[in-house]
Amino acid sequence: MPHQKTSRLRVAWLYARALVHEFRWTLLSLLLLVAFATALNYITPEGGQTPSLDDACYNAWMALLAQAPKPEAWYLKIVNGIYPLFGVVLLGEGVVRLGLLLASRRQGEKEWMRVMASTYRGHIVLCGLGHLGYRVLEQLLATGQEVVTLEKDSEGRFVAQAKAKGVPVLARDMKDDEALAEAGVAQARAIIIATNDDMANLEVALDARRMNPGIKVIMRLFDQQIASKLSGALTLDAAFSSSALAAPVVAAMSIDSHVLAAYQIGGVPHVTFELGVQTGSPILGRSVADLEARYGARVLARTPKDGATQVPASASAVLAVGDVLVIHAAAARMGALTAGGK
Repeated sequence: MPHQKTSRLRVAWLYARALVHEFRWTLLSLLLLVAFATALNYITPEGGQTPSLDDACYNAWMALLAQAPKPEAWYLKIVNGIYPLFGVVLLGEGVVRLGLLLASRRQGEKEWMRVMASTYRGHIVLCGLGHLGYRVLEQLLATGQEVVTLEKDSEGRFVAQAKAKGVPVLARDMKDDEALAEAGVAQARAIIIATNDDMANLEVALDARRMNPGIKVIMRLFDQQIASKLSGALTLDAAFSSSALAAPVVAAMSIDSHVLAAYQIGGVPHVTFELGVQTGSPILGRSVADLEARYGARVLARTPKDGATQVPASASAVLAVGDVLVIHAAAARMGALTAGGK
C-alpha cells in the first residue's frame, strides 16, 4: 500500500509538472499583464482615493474579463479596452488546450505523453518495450530513475503497463530524429536501445550521440562478439547481447555502475561490476562485511577516494562517498545495490 500511494503521488506530481511546463508561456504572459495593470491601478487615485493593492489586482484581472469598473484616468481606459482581447486569446485558448490535454490524459493519448516527456531532464530514454525492454524499465523504476520510452507499436503488450506506472510512452519510430527529440535525447543522460533490429539499433545509437555528444549509449545486439567490437570501434558506452545479459545488468549499465563481466553460474546470471559510492547510495556508511551479508555479494576490491586500491577489501572498512568498489553478485542484486545513487 505505501508503495502504491507513493507511485500515485509521483504520477500526480508528474502530471502537475507537465501542465505547468505546457502552459508556462501562457501563465507568464498573464502574470506580466496582471502585474502591469495592477501597478497602474495602484498608483492612480479614483474618486480621490488610492485603491488598495488587492483592489488594484482585482481590477487588473477583471480587465482581462472585460468586467473592470470604468476608470477616470485615460491610460486605464486604454488598458481596459485592450485587455479583453488578451483575455480572449490567452484564457480562451488556454481553457481549450487544457480540456484537450485532460481528455488526452484520461485516454492515454499521444499528446499527453509528449507533454509529460517534455518536462524530463537528466533522464533515461528507453527504446523498445518488448520483453527485454519492459524488464529493463522495471529495474530502472525500482532504482528511482526517470524514464521516457519510445515504442513503435502503440498496441504493444507492455505499453499499457508502462503508462500505468506513470512512464511517458511515445508511440513513435525511434529512427525518426523528431521522435528522439520529443523523448528528450538532448537533455537525457543515457539511452538504452533494446529492440530486436540490430541495424535500427545501430542507427539510433549514432543519431543519439550526434544529438547529444555526452549521452551514455547502451545498445542491444544479438551477436555478443560483434557487440564487443562495435562498442570499441564506435565509442559506444556499452553494446550487449540479450542472450548474455539479464535485464538488471542492462539497467545498471545506464546508471552508476560499470559492468566488467557477465556470466552464468548454475544457470543464474552473475556480474562483476564497478560501483562508485555516492550521496544517497544504500551502501553509504556500511562496512564491507555488512554489504556482503546484506546483499549476498562479494567485494573484490575497494579504492578509497584518496588512497590505494585494496585487494581484497578490508571487511571492517566503512564505505564513504568517492569509494570505488569492484563487486561480484547475482545480476538480480544490482538494482538493490545501485538504488538511490543517482
